[in-house]
Amino acid sequence: METSTMNEIDRISSLPVDILHNILSNLCIFDVIHMSVLSKRWKYICTIIPYFRFDSSYCTSSILYSNLEKFKEFMYTFLISQNTINLVRYTLSCSDMLQSTYMLRLMHAATRRNVQQLVLLFWHREPFELPNCLVTCESLQVLKLNLYGDVLKLPNHFDGFRQLKFLHLCSVKLSDEHLTNCLFSKCQLLENLELIDCNLKRMKLLYIDSASLLYITFLRGDYYDNCEIKISCPALKFLKCKCQIPKDIVIKNLFSIEYVDINFQDNDEKCDDFGFSFEKTGILVHKMIKEVPSISVLKLCKVSLKGLYEEARQVRLSPICFNKLKSLKLKLGVDEDHMQVMIQLLKYSPNLEVLKLWCDEDEEWREWCAYLPIREDQGRGHEVFHPTPHGKKLHCTYKMHDPEESIVCLVSHLKSIQLIGFKDEENEIELLRFFLKNARVLEKLTIVWASYALKSEEALKKVLNIPRTSSQVLLTFHDAKLKRKSTNWLDYC
Repeated sequence: METSTMNEIDRISSLPVDILHNILSNLCIFDVIHMSVLSKRWKYICTIIPYFRFDSSYCTSSILYSNLEKFKEFMYTFLISQNTINLVRYTLSCSDMLQSTYMLRLMHAATRRNVQQLVLLFWHREPFELPNCLVTCESLQVLKLNLYGDVLKLPNHFDGFRQLKFLHLCSVKLSDEHLTNCLFSKCQLLENLELIDCNLKRMKLLYIDSASLLYITFLRGDYYDNCEIKISCPALKFLKCKCQIPKDIVIKNLFSIEYVDINFQDNDEKCDDFGFSFEKTGILVHKMIKEVPSISVLKLCKVSLKGLYEEARQVRLSPICFNKLKSLKLKLGVDEDHMQVMIQLLKYSPNLEVLKLWCDEDEEWREWCAYLPIREDQGRGHEVFHPTPHGKKLHCTYKMHDPEESIVCLVSHLKSIQLIGFKDEENEIELLRFFLKNARVLEKLTIVWASYALKSEEALKKVLNIPRTSSQVLLTFHDAKLKRKSTNWLDYC
């Protein structure tokens, strides 16, 4: 039975105004204006919307530049036309189409409407100085700034950002060491700091000293190897370092830290034959993790593990007991070096419940793994390297663990294990055999195939037939699913 569209109820238009505003919040301002012609109610909704978003990448450049003056006047008029309505979020991405004087005009208009969240992406190929209207804005809680690599100039006399809670700097060149450190320390309410693709070439010291910060993220960036990083944040809960290896890193007073993610990426010019400066990495990683023994989640990259192994071989490192660690996440190669570090971490994490292992799928790493350490048949204890012909399985002959040594978490706490990037290699089979034999309270073992792996029923049967000490373990296989990430920075704002 067909239903006439005339009798259908417009459920979307009948939603509360705040919900409709939230739906429209990620639309470009031109799309919002188009929505206003639908009805009188929609015209009212669009007129009082507390969100303003303009992204030049979604507009035809020829139309924009041919009507640039009209467009500029429209944007400014729209901003000031509703001065009584506070702005929740103002997003402006305009590459290099607007002059700095006009950009300042728009910022003034946004602050006069008590903007709470300000997202700016633009470049002028010259230093950008934070205007006083932003620094002194009493309503501003979130500032996200992308300058395409331009220098960010901070005010000489810093006294502002009194309500700022979230500071995200992307593709910004930080030039003044003293003012940059003042920015982080004098924002009394700052909780989240993100430095993404930032350039620290002109800085020798980055000092983050804050009593309010809860989250710190370093992602990619340039010239970290010239800069020492110091962090003193007693309230900090989350620390993520996915960047170049800094010249040095000192962390202290992290009394509340819960989550640490270390993923150092060395400068190619200072790498050894394997592509990583393992000695330097091992020293820095050990310095960091020994200061955070109370964490509940630890994530380490392949370079960090290899660095710890190399450093332990040359210098006796003091053991670190992670008595509160519940989740351990490791990106590694299934070879003896990485396995030895993994075993040590398990030994000193007696209450560990979740273990996630990512077997790297990088092409260069796969080639390097064709030369795994193989012990000689005589068992004299030294290692030789044998090239493995392409297409043949690698045979694991090293010992995972001395049965006489106790690993408490395997006996009483470890309940979930994930192996991501499974390729049906003998080393991986031995690793699974080790866990199924020793993890007595294991409840879930999840295996995710590598995206390029040749899946086979034989491999499934081989794993499923491994004897299990835990009677309640559920073993499952999954195909790899790659998540598509947007290349538009604004999609993460």
